[in-house]
Amino acid sequence: MKRAIMCFIGAMMVFSLAACTPTTEKNKTGEVKQTEAAQAPTSKQGPGVVTDKNPDMDAPQLEVVSIYAPAEDGNKLNVKMESVETLDAQSLVDLLIQYKVLEDGTKAVSYKTEGSVASEEVGPGIAKPQPGMPTEAPAQQDEYGTLELSQFPSDAKDQVIQAVVNTFTENLNVQYLTITVGDKTIADKQGFSDK
Repeated sequence: MKRAIMCFIGAMMVFSLAACTPTTEKNKTGEVKQTEAAQAPTSKQGPGVVTDKNPDMDAPQLEVVSIYAPAEDGNKLNVKMESVETLDAQSLVDLLIQYKVLEDGTKAVSYKTEGSVASEEVGPGIAKPQPGMPTEAPAQQDEYGTLELSQFPSDAKDQVIQAVVNTFTENLNVQYLTITVGDKTIADKQGFSDK
């Protein structure tokens, strides 16, 4: 009798283990169906972001730039973020035209820089290497930039000039900018201003 009970309990344990073990379902063709967890796209970009595409390796690398433009009332400057494939003087001029800071057809005739300023002299927030820290070459900033344009609005107010200066000093990493049109100097060694 004991043996029959032990066999019965053993059989019940085998059936209960079999019932608790997950099984895969097969569809008509005999392929194993994926569970819902395996079908759900995964993302390492955070909650709510689902991407099932791989990044396009042929996509161009874009630079993010800040474009300054006078506000509607003309008393302050607004900043907009844009992306460009090539960060150069003409791409910045094109964006300034788009935001109606410069006139249509304006070209960057030339852009050159001279002098350099070590990053520790540029502004706050730049940490000097401490003992034990890896030493890297300090970031360099050119001190003076000279931008020659094909034309400049004749009725340009100070905010328009400052918008061009801010756009170039921030994006092309210079401390002061001189703007010329032919032999005429529009701005002479003007620096960034948030006013």
